Amino acid sequence: MDTHPEIDFTARVHESYARSLKYFWREEPYRRVVAEAAATGANDAEALERSMRDSAAYRLYGWLERRSQQVKYLGRWGMVPTMAPQRDRLSRILNEGAMRQPERLHLDAALDLPDYVTETDIHQYPDGIWKDDDAVFAYEWATNSVSFSMLDQNRPLDWYAALLRERFAPAAVLDIGCTVGACSRALKRAMPEAEIHACDVSAPAVKLAHLRAVEADLAIDYWQMNGETLGFEDRRFDLVTSHWLIHEVPPSALRNIMRQGRRVLRPGGTFVMYDMYLTPGGEIDAWLLDGYAARNNEPFTHPVRKLDIERELVQAGFEDVKIELSDLQATDTVRAGALPNSRTHFMSVITATAGG
Repeated sequence: MDTHPEIDFTARVHESYARSLKYFWREEPYRRVVAEAAATGANDAEALERSMRDSAAYRLYGWLERRSQQVKYLGRWGMVPTMAPQRDRLSRILNEGAMRQPERLHLDAALDLPDYVTETDIHQYPDGIWKDDDAVFAYEWATNSVSFSMLDQNRPLDWYAALLRERFAPAAVLDIGCTVGACSRALKRAMPEAEIHACDVSAPAVKLAHLRAVEADLAIDYWQMNGETLGFEDRRFDLVTSHWLIHEVPPSALRNIMRQGRRVLRPGGTFVMYDMYLTPGGEIDAWLLDGYAARNNEPFTHPVRKLDIERELVQAGFEDVKIELSDLQATDTVRAGALPNSRTHFMSVITATAGG
């Protein structure tokens, strides 16, 4: 049985068009905006926004950043209209997938989803990916099409999984906020002997994650579960991780996730977050990240960026906090504080140790 949506020639061409908009946006418009922003002499993100408000280059850059995402999802042949007519078939795929190795899929029909999930059209996707089964297939398609970090979609995941294996060699791992399971599958590929668990609040997301793991012959347990209220016993895991989660939750939820991660970690275990946090390109970099967040319906990116993450982790009971730029992006030029010639979202690796 084919477990993938039907994507015809017209939809593929439309996808290519949306991708081309993104690749144009990240080149000349971006470089022009950076040059103009540097010339303003403004020394913080708010002042830069005021100074650049009337810039034609910035208006084009911002328009492309927001509209290319809308074209991808909502254009005439976009991902949403391509998936919606297939909803019944896609629901059957998920339900039949749930019957394969059902002992590894743990759904909670009584789970109360947090407001920040149900009331935010995250990434500009209408209603998010928690509500309808077809939405998670569109999300899977989107993440395989153009990654937000503008890197090959698998390379950052495989790099991250290898890093965790080499540094920590965990026997039991929990991946919080797994969505459709790309990171948890990378973790299992990198650490086949490790026990891998992953959770997300979205039932359709964990169903699709489970199906893809079964198809790949990867033994992973998926749970419909909120990272703020983990249902696991104390000291259950050696490693608790998240991939592209912290910018999608408000600071109050992030604090709860940190405390829950500390609770379920064994003494000496490691808590790791992989996400956008550091802005090595200085205030222009921070301003571009804040603008991206505003234009792409990422309302918690700015408040989380402003958090003192090291202090928050220490207050949650962790020690030995380290915050590093991803080695995939940490070139000598970037380390020197210069922005690259093409727009990218810088990823940080944030690690902390659970004390005894």
